[in-house]
Amino acid sequence: MVRKKKNQNKKYISPIIMIIIIMIFIIFISTVFSLLGIEGTVTSVNNGSLETSLVTMNNILTPKGFKYFFNHVIVNLSTFKPLFYLIISLIGIGIAEKSGLLEAVFKPFRRMKPSISTFIVLLLSIIAAVLGDAGYAIMIPLSTVIYKYLNRNPMMGILTSFLGLSVGYGTSFIYNNSDFILGTLMEEAAKVEVDRNFQFTLYSNLYITVSSMFILSFLGTIIIERFLAPKFSRKNKYEIEEHPTNKKAMLFTFIAMIMLILFVAYSLIPGFPGSGLLLDQNAESYVEKIWGDNAPFHDGFVYIFTTILSILGLIYGAISKNIKNNQEYSDGLAYEFKDLGYLFVLIFLVSQLIGIIEWTHLDQVIGGRLVEFLSLLQFSGLPLILLFFFIVVFLGIIIPSTETKWNLIAPLTIPLFMRSNIAPEFTMFIFKGADGFAKCLTPLSGGFTIMLGFLKKYNQEDEAITLFGTLGKLKSTIALFAIVWLLILSGWYLVGIPLGYGVLPTL
Repeated sequence: MVRKKKNQNKKYISPIIMIIIIMIFIIFISTVFSLLGIEGTVTSVNNGSLETSLVTMNNILTPKGFKYFFNHVIVNLSTFKPLFYLIISLIGIGIAEKSGLLEAVFKPFRRMKPSISTFIVLLLSIIAAVLGDAGYAIMIPLSTVIYKYLNRNPMMGILTSFLGLSVGYGTSFIYNNSDFILGTLMEEAAKVEVDRNFQFTLYSNLYITVSSMFILSFLGTIIIERFLAPKFSRKNKYEIEEHPTNKKAMLFTFIAMIMLILFVAYSLIPGFPGSGLLLDQNAESYVEKIWGDNAPFHDGFVYIFTTILSILGLIYGAISKNIKNNQEYSDGLAYEFKDLGYLFVLIFLVSQLIGIIEWTHLDQVIGGRLVEFLSLLQFSGLPLILLFFFIVVFLGIIIPSTETKWNLIAPLTIPLFMRSNIAPEFTMFIFKGADGFAKCLTPLSGGFTIMLGFLKKYNQEDEAITLFGTLGKLKSTIALFAIVWLLILSGWYLVGIPLGYGVLPTL
């Protein structure tokens, strides 16, 4: 285990207590707003026209509020998907580590320069952002294992992966169902008042997404190595179980991995005998067939990932004799769950906090007023882009769901930007960039919660892990990432480089 130096003289507030304090504060604010009769308006697209509805605050400190609070404890937890993604992914990662497979894969790269490993993990995390909350559940625990076997501080692996998954959201060249949902609403909003002939295509932002992905990876590596890494010890102090590398086991495991990947790939190809098992055959577009809400691949990606790792771990462990019987294999499946009780308590409290915010309508009232404020301003061009970016970041702190924010924002802002000669596709890209940036700052994000829990598990510094303490260590890094993001958006807009094939940032 990690040898932690005791520092009992410093007083600190643990993340669990801080979430409880935030919950009490939210209850207080929502109660005051409710008693004062503060309301908000939400505009939506309905049957080709804009409809505005009034949103009133609910008071949690009422009989109705108490009934909701106690009746929805289990419901709030059960709808917090990151918890279940994490449980499933840890099973596969655990057996892959316990069998010695991950050690055999990553240990030979110990002489790799730290900056190269940072770049690889950051780039993979940015790409994995296409998985949403599932990306955090897979990449954060996997990054700790990678950094351990590279003899680097696992805490740096956690933070690097977290930053890539958050800041890099929306820059992946792989499109998912969230992109389809955002694009569909963008098209509806554009058609309402400005352009009845507007049509959205998934690859309209291809050039800017791919370029941003590599810009963030290269510059992000420099930022992390120069401004974040010096705040942590360089070497791994977390004890690892050493296994000798078995070349025969690696060969058979590699063959099995290729076969499993080919099987999954064949299951994603329609039109061949027995193919398409992981597709939603009732969906219209191929993206929907893969990433739609009813697509087996979308729903079961984490389970597919875990199943593959579990099989590979069994093969490698059995041939290398690192796993000698079924009891050791069973123990290996639970290997990664050690010292994660704190994280599960944190997840429980965060799920309740999100439930309270949604039930009181605090998110809709604040969000609706901010969007209305933006629509009334006479800004245009670059000032409008920058203001919109920061408003989305602020909204993202209290509304973690991307689709929920876009439903609030798109109906009014898409026409507003189009009248300012800014393309809807560019508006959506700005939104996704700001939304990803907000995920670095909000404790309501599933990824932020997982990050804190794993920092707690792998803490090897002489400091306690706290919510604001972690943000304090990240503040310069996050600020520099923000500058990079704003330079990308400003430069693309001012130069007028195409966003994708046939699409410019201006109309």
